[in-house]
Amino acid sequence: MSLTPESIRHKRAEQPDTRERDFAVQYGISEGELVAAYVGQGKTRLRVDMKGLLNGLEGVGEVLALTRNDSAVHEKSGVYENVSASDHVAIVLGDDIDLRIFPQRWAHGFAVEKTDKEGAVRRSLQFFDVAGEAVHKVHAKPATDLDAWARLVAALQAEDQTPGIVVQPAPVHEPAGAPAGIADLRREWAAMTDTHQFVGLLRRLNLKRLDALRLVGEDYAWPLAGEAVASVL
Repeated sequence: MSLTPESIRHKRAEQPDTRERDFAVQYGISEGELVAAYVGQGKTRLRVDMKGLLNGLEGVGEVLALTRNDSAVHEKSGVYENVSASDHVAIVLGDDIDLRIFPQRWAHGFAVEKTDKEGAVRRSLQFFDVAGEAVHKVHAKPATDLDAWARLVAALQAEDQTPGIVVQPAPVHEPAGAPAGIADLRREWAAMTDTHQFVGLLRRLNLKRLDALRLVGEDYAWPLAGEAVASVL
C-alpha cells in the first residue's frame, strides 16, 4: 500500500541524506510519489504541456537534460533547440541536445527547488509516467536564464497544488505473435530509404517497435546478448 504524503515526509525527515531513488525503493514507493509529497514545499505541480514545455525551455538557455533507468544514466548539457511537437511525438534537434519524446508516456510533472548543504538552490523540472517512474528531468545550470525559467514554471503551473499523486501499474506489453501481415512488414521494411520512415511503418501496420524487430526476420534484425551493451560502449 502506498504511503500518504504526510507519512512520506515524516520518513524522509528521518533519512534526509538518502538518495531519492534509494529512499523510494526502500519504502516501496515511486520516485514520483516522493516528489509529489512535497508539493507546496519547494515543489510545484506542472501541467504536462509538451509544446509549452519544450518551446519554453528553448528560451532558458543552457541546461542539463537527464534520462535514466536502473541500468544507465544519460546526461547532456546544452540548449533545447529546433523544437517540434505533436500529440504523438516531440523532437529536439539542437547541436548538443537531440531528443525523441513520446508525450503519451508523460503523466506527472513538477518544478523542484532544493537547497544543498552549501546553501545553493538547485532547480529542476521532473517528469514521471503513470507508475511514478521518472521519464525525463531538466536541471538548471549556472548559465541558465533563471528569469525565463521562472516564467516557464509559472506558465506551466497546474491549478491543483495538493500534495500527492495517484500511481497506476506500468502497462505491460505482451509481444505479438507472428501477424498475418508479416509479408507486408518485410516488404515495407525493404522499401525504407530513411530511418525516420520506420515510425510510419509501425503506425500503418499497427505494430510495436520491438515486435517489428522480433518478427521481421534475422536477415534484417537479430538479437544480441545482453553484455553487448557494455561491449559497444
